[in-house]
Amino acid sequence: MRDPLAGVTDPLLEIDGLSQVERVRRGILVHAHTPRPPIGQTPSQVVHRQDKLLLRYYAPSTRQHALPVVLVPSLINKASILDLEQDRSLVRALAEAGHPVYLVDWGVPGPEDADEDVGYVLEVLLRRSVDRAMRHAGAQQAHLFGYCMGGTLAAMYAALHPQRLASLVLLNAPFRFSDAGRFHDFVQGLDLDATLSEGLVPVEVMQPAFKLLDPMGNWSKYLGIEAASRDPHKLVRALARERWLEENVPVSGAFAREFIGRAYQDDALLAGTWSIRGRRVDLGRVTCPTLVVACEADFIAPKEAVLPVLEVLPNARSEVLPVGHIGVVVGGFGPKVFYPMLDAWFSSPETADGAA
Repeated sequence: MRDPLAGVTDPLLEIDGLSQVERVRRGILVHAHTPRPPIGQTPSQVVHRQDKLLLRYYAPSTRQHALPVVLVPSLINKASILDLEQDRSLVRALAEAGHPVYLVDWGVPGPEDADEDVGYVLEVLLRRSVDRAMRHAGAQQAHLFGYCMGGTLAAMYAALHPQRLASLVLLNAPFRFSDAGRFHDFVQGLDLDATLSEGLVPVEVMQPAFKLLDPMGNWSKYLGIEAASRDPHKLVRALARERWLEENVPVSGAFAREFIGRAYQDDALLAGTWSIRGRRVDLGRVTCPTLVVACEADFIAPKEAVLPVLEVLPNARSEVLPVGHIGVVVGGFGPKVFYPMLDAWFSSPETADGAA
């Protein structure tokens, strides 16, 4: 890889024992001049399309398990977080463990999708995706995995269609939104109708809000990139994650107004006062085995917001892991601990005993 600092004349970059400020400068230059690596490279087959959504199928290496595993990421980031690198890919790991894997890739909405509210996402996009995965796998039920906002939506889907699920995993999914940290504080008192467009909520609006969740995040990021720049392999890893972080997608204005209003402002989900298409979302109806996973270092969905769902789920247990919101999936912890944990769970959710 070409040195992105070749030809840079700042003498501070040539001094051993760089200060933090100097390291941040170097990290900014590396970040600006180094090409992003490819991500989302595991071979897949598209088995369903709806609007911008693609349902991607990852065939198991050897068919050991009959039930499909349906993975539901957040709507506001690309689904490639679950397939970032070949050796840190949740979809690849589960497929290699013998599970038929289906990834809900929400795609990038256009202006024509601006009226798609939470009910449409749950009862059209997600319901049809789960049904298609079951038909494709020749199964009567599915395992459902939801990550971050995708976990909140997966739990809501499970409450509306409990008979379809053999098990449920909720990773870093907020439920008690009054304890959801800085984002909850940021949107309290916000006039959603005046602030959020009736069209799409653009990336340029969302990205600054997310950066406010970790005000010193950019400083730490550039320090990390500078440190990684001394090892080409580590730099590729750092920039694969950075590429995913840079590739936010817009969200339907109708969805954003409803989700922020009912979840973050009203805290309606645990209260049982959120209705979808005239049906109350009662999480007590989720009777399948459920694994609730929180992370100690998560400031996006703090464990205080994640774990209270255990109070209403009748057949759930929890794991609290010593990592962060993203690192649990794409860091070294993933293939060592988290992927094997999920394999054990989806192989036998009634008896899986936690971390490997």
